[in-house]
Amino acid sequence: MKDQKKGGAKPSSPSKSNPQKQRTYQEVYDSLLPRLAELSDDEAETCRADVRVAFANTKLGIKAVVGDDDQIQYVRAHLPKIPLDDVLELPDLGRGLIFASGKVVSRAASPGEIDEKIKAISKPREEMLAQAEILAGRGKLDRDRVGKIRSGSGKYDMAQDGVDLVGLYREYGDAIRGLHPFSDEEMETLETNSEWLVERLTPVGARAEVKKKSPAEHVRDRLWTLMLQRHPYLRKIGYYLHGDDVDRYVPKLQSRVAQAVLDEEKGQESPPDGALPAQEP
Repeated sequence: MKDQKKGGAKPSSPSKSNPQKQRTYQEVYDSLLPRLAELSDDEAETCRADVRVAFANTKLGIKAVVGDDDQIQYVRAHLPKIPLDDVLELPDLGRGLIFASGKVVSRAASPGEIDEKIKAISKPREEMLAQAEILAGRGKLDRDRVGKIRSGSGKYDMAQDGVDLVGLYREYGDAIRGLHPFSDEEMETLETNSEWLVERLTPVGARAEVKKKSPAEHVRDRLWTLMLQRHPYLRKIGYYLHGDDVDRYVPKLQSRVAQAVLDEEKGQESPPDGALPAQEP
């Protein structure tokens, strides 16, 4: 027996001696792109999920119920109406989804960014406006225009004030030269920050802008939609095999399975607690 083991009388399986090299996430992503055109804009659902958790949970479910050839053949025999090839592609959909999500750059400003810019323009805007009122009182600036700038309120109006004030000071540059302390650099900074806010704030009473999706967002949403369409079949397999205990074996896409997240960070793929590990083919 020892000689047989050492001599290797039983040949190694091809999967162990010549393991197939796993494709990179970009290679998976590129291979999926042609099929995404089959989904219409109406079908595609916006992805607001934590794609990392969805990917980790999908891999756990795959390993738990169709993780080896025996399991796959069993499901094909007992659940012939399940589109098993689509189910088995779920991990690759997850890899493509993670890659696609990395290409999406959010253009929406956060409340923190808005507040930071408001704070940046608040003092220079008030100082320039107070000085403009003095100059208008002495006939150096248009009194009505200065009064209009003072009359509004709110964040959008404050941002518009910054733009209008810099424009006013520049327009009357020769007439008020030497009559105010503001440098060109200070006015440029106020103008830049104010224009940034005007681009991102919505004035009171106006209809909010409908944001157009970028090409990267379209791809991400279509990959997510395919996962949403196919994952229920994986859950059906899990229910067939494990009944009401399905959640232990095939977690829902956004279930916060702590071990799944930890294993994903480490690059491991262990099944959920209590699940039978997939056997080596």
